[in-house]
Amino acid sequence: MSLRLLQCLMLVVCCFLGNFAAAQDEGELWVDVDIDKGDDATYYSGEPIFISCITGDDAYVVIYNIDSEGRLHLIYPGSPDQSGFMPANETYQIPEEDDDYSLKVTGIHGEEFICAIASSVPLRIPSIFGEEAQFSVDGDPVDLMHDIAEDMIDGQDAPYAVDMSHFYIGNEKECGDFPPIPPFPIPPFRFGCLQVISKPGGARVYLNGKYFGKTPTVIAGIPPGTHELVVKKKRYYLFCEDIYITEGEKERVKVRLKWKLF
Repeated sequence: MSLRLLQCLMLVVCCFLGNFAAAQDEGELWVDVDIDKGDDATYYSGEPIFISCITGDDAYVVIYNIDSEGRLHLIYPGSPDQSGFMPANETYQIPEEDDDYSLKVTGIHGEEFICAIASSVPLRIPSIFGEEAQFSVDGDPVDLMHDIAEDMIDGQDAPYAVDMSHFYIGNEKECGDFPPIPPFPIPPFRFGCLQVISKPGGARVYLNGKYFGKTPTVIAGIPPGTHELVVKKKRYYLFCEDIYITEGEKERVKVRLKWKLF
């Protein structure tokens, strides 16, 4: 194959990818909600949870939780009188790193859902999310999500999109060797330290299933031994690798994430 022909083919591919990205990003209403451990994960009472949300177009967004007893809890916006507006293609994290509050799992053993609704028009938050409301889910949460979305649009002829993540609240009596929250209960001189750098930056870092912020980040107070490191970022393939931590040493891991086209 000649160099000129190869260059032409590369140009065609680049044009196709550019058009594909434009078709995905411009003027398309979609919403993607995720939790820091990912779907099907198990959390335990008192453990922090982080929620991320991104939309394909400027949208008004409502995020709520269906707890293990079927009750509804408004997560975003902070109150019904706020608009919940989110700019397109910008990941919104709840809570943000500099927020002065945290979200913690507090329900009983069972399955919970994080639901997101996005619309091109402001959404009316119904009274079922009020502090005194006694409404509870009875039936398929997906069907309920669409019913709530149509109620929030309040009869307006406007498109909307929905998405859902779910997780389980574990039974602490059965959790066994659930990893302790740092600082780990071992002598300080045996601690190890791990620095994680990624390209691109801003990827989420998990060690043994626990979230430790975004890259670049340093995790201190790690017991020596083998630990599972996970680095993930939307639109990129997940990185997962076992890392050996030596007592008293600082390990460094550089991760180059691979872009996910589809």
